[in-house]
Amino acid sequence: MGLDLPASISYERLQRPFDSASDALARFDERLRSSPVAEAFVLRAHFHDACAALWRAGEFVQLEDLVLHDAGTDVRTPTHELVRAHAILLTRRGIADREPAWALTTDGLASLRGAWRPQSVACEPTNASRAMDEAADGELDDEDGETIITGEFDEIDELLARTSRVIERSEPAPLKRDDSGLVYDEDWDEEARLAEWRECLGRTQNLPPLMAASVALDAWEEIEPLQRSAWLGPLLAAALLRSRGKTRHCLTALHSGFRQAKYRRVGRDDFESRLLAFACAIETMAKADAKELDRLTLARELLLRKCKGRRANSRMTQLVDLCLASPVVTVPFAAKELRVSQQAATTMIGELSSNLRELTGRGRYRAWAVV
Repeated sequence: MGLDLPASISYERLQRPFDSASDALARFDERLRSSPVAEAFVLRAHFHDACAALWRAGEFVQLEDLVLHDAGTDVRTPTHELVRAHAILLTRRGIADREPAWALTTDGLASLRGAWRPQSVACEPTNASRAMDEAADGELDDEDGETIITGEFDEIDELLARTSRVIERSEPAPLKRDDSGLVYDEDWDEEARLAEWRECLGRTQNLPPLMAASVALDAWEEIEPLQRSAWLGPLLAAALLRSRGKTRHCLTALHSGFRQAKYRRVGRDDFESRLLAFACAIETMAKADAKELDRLTLARELLLRKCKGRRANSRMTQLVDLCLASPVVTVPFAAKELRVSQQAATTMIGELSSNLRELTGRGRYRAWAVV
């Protein structure tokens, strides 16, 4: 069954903006396929999109704080907004690492909104483990006919048993919903709203991928299925683009696109205006990402020049990859990721300083970024 769009919608007015946005997105995705900095760009996009999601919600999270918090090298106590941004970051990574259509399935949606947790499953013994158990419990005869009990695997079995008990005790309990009415609206039926949104999603199958994503996202913002995690809508729209094959090498950063676009959604906007705004945001984001890809490619070439003539066990190349993959690099962060001393990390960053920009202007607790 097709989607019933209002009669006032003019497909002629929508065709040109959506075609332009679709072409820009397709060109960028194809460039990303063969780019040497594709992985670094994707890692950076996760951070930028998480910060943009909080920005759209009226909160401000510094990119540097999010990077350091994700690496476990916070310089101050994390704020509530920073924790929320990190949750969005982990959600983006989870969606990007799964199958393209996973986030739109029933199990995927339940997992993303915290309504379902996979139960711990006992590991099935493999043939190798069965052989080791039989060898450990059996009796072997030596050349003199004496019986030798092989118990060399007893300690390993005991260690595995203790580990299993610890994991079972530390298994997080299922999320409990607060039904007191202080946190959640008692009249807010999430299951019914999600069913309504999934029904609308199913009616977009006959639409082009980009228009289907725009309609799905607009329906999400109109229906508001979740009382919390409203930022999940753009991530699901990006997952829809992946599942339809429009983007194959990245999870589209729609939050960043809406942040860069001039359009700001208000309640009085009609349906056609909202769809046009979505197309403009996609085109703006694709062009900005293409420029960012060019910048990272040039920065990589300049940084790799510093690595020529190095020893085979030098960590300089790994530091270059880290500087490209992370929007911000500090000495403790680099030392932790490269597994070197902070003095060695300071020396290597100093050798790359001509192509890095120091962000803080301080003599201590400094941070660098790719120029």
